[in-house]
Amino acid sequence: MPTCQNCGKKWTWKQTIKTIFRLRCPHCDKKQYESASSRIRGGVFFMLIPLLLLPINALLDFSVGALSIGIIFALILFGLYPFILQLSNEEEPYW
Repeated sequence: MPTCQNCGKKWTWKQTIKTIFRLRCPHCDKKQYESASSRIRGGVFFMLIPLLLLPINALLDFSVGALSIGIIFALILFGLYPFILQLSNEEEPYW
């Protein structure tokens, strides 16, 4: 779970999901940024969706079942995202 780099308090899963798009600490209300390493890992993490869906899509010939499986995968990955999120006080470049 992410830890605020300003006040040092650990966020819960629910707090992280609530603030995932604005990344403002629920304890000290300071703006936080996703670290560069976390952004890279997140990008790789979410690349799993198409990689998992391509074989399923080929097997099911793009049916509603393949679409619903894709939505389920996306929700699972979104729910797991707080476990790989790391925060920073300032926006970091990728390199």
